[in-house]
Amino acid sequence: MRSMNSPIDAVITWVDGDDPAHREKLNRYLETLGYRPRMAGATRFREVGEFAYCIASLLRFAPWLRRIHIITDGQTPAFWSALQQTEFADRVCLVDHQAVFAGYEHCLPTFNARTLNSVIWRVPGLAEQFLYLNDDFVLLRDVQATDFFREGRPVIRGGWRLQPHRQFWGQVRRLLKGRSGKSVAQTRPGYREAQAQAAQLAGFEHRYFRTPHNPHPLRRSTMERLASEHPERFANNLTYRLRSAEQFLMDAWARHDELYRGEAIIDNRLGTLRLKPDQYGYRALRYWLWQADWRSNVAFGCVQSLDRADDRNRALIMEWLERRIGPLPW
Repeated sequence: MRSMNSPIDAVITWVDGDDPAHREKLNRYLETLGYRPRMAGATRFREVGEFAYCIASLLRFAPWLRRIHIITDGQTPAFWSALQQTEFADRVCLVDHQAVFAGYEHCLPTFNARTLNSVIWRVPGLAEQFLYLNDDFVLLRDVQATDFFREGRPVIRGGWRLQPHRQFWGQVRRLLKGRSGKSVAQTRPGYREAQAQAAQLAGFEHRYFRTPHNPHPLRRSTMERLASEHPERFANNLTYRLRSAEQFLMDAWARHDELYRGEAIIDNRLGTLRLKPDQYGYRALRYWLWQADWRSNVAFGCVQSLDRADDRNRALIMEWLERRIGPLPW
C-alpha cells in the first residue's frame, strides 16, 4: 500500500498554434497528404490566454502538487518569463516532445493529442501518481489530494455504459457508416468511442466506463506496464500525426485496467462545467457560468475552442476565470 504522502504531479499537453515554427511543421506535413483534414483545424492548436489560468488554478487550488509538467514542442508559454520570477518557478517545468518520444523520434513531429496522451507517463522524473489535464482545463475551487488518490488508488469519475456496438443507435450508425463506404480511419474519432475501444483492450466486451472531461488521476506504473506488455500496440498508436478513429486513448486504457483489477475508486461527488463559448448566446453563457458559481460540487472547468467565440463571450469567460481563480500570480 502506498503512503498517503506520496508525491502527486500534474501533466499538461500544450501547443501554441500561432507559433510560425509550429505552423510550418504542420503545413509541411499537410503537403504530404495533399489536403487539410478536419483534425488539422486551427482551433485545435490555438489558445487565447486561458492556458495561464489553467496553471494558476493548479497553483492556487492544488498547492499539494509537487510539480506541474508542461509537454510542448520546443515552445514557451507567453507567461513563462514572468513565472520564473516567482516562488513557483521550481514547481512548473517544460518537457520537450523529444524527451517523451525518446526511442520513438521517428513519430515526430506530431500534432495529435491522442498520440501525446500515449506518452505522458514518459516524462522524466514523473511521480508515480499524477493528474493528466488538457490545456483548456481549470480548477474552480480548493481540492484535496484525496479527491484524486486514496491509499494509492486513483479516484475516477463517470459511469458504466453499454459498448456502442451493443446500443441500438450504435448499431444503426455502424450500418450507415458501412453503407457510406467510409473506413474506420475516415469516421469521426469521438471521445466516447475511444473510451469504449480502451475498455475492450482492458477486457470489457459489453460495457465501458464513460468518463467526462475532468483532470484524470493516473499511475505511471500502470501505463508503463501496458506499454511494456503490448509494445506493438503502443508503438503503433504513436504513428498517427493527426487524431484518428483507429487510435485508443492510453489514459482510458489505464483507467479501465485499474477498474478491471479492482484498483480504482469511483466517486462522482465533484463535477465539471464543460463549455463551448462559440455555441452559446451571451445570456445563455452567463446562465451556465452562474450555475457553476451556484453549484458547490462543480470543481473543474473545461472551456473548449475559446478562440472561436465572439469578443463579448470571450471577454465574459476571461473575466469569469479571473474572478473564480484570482489574478495571475506573476
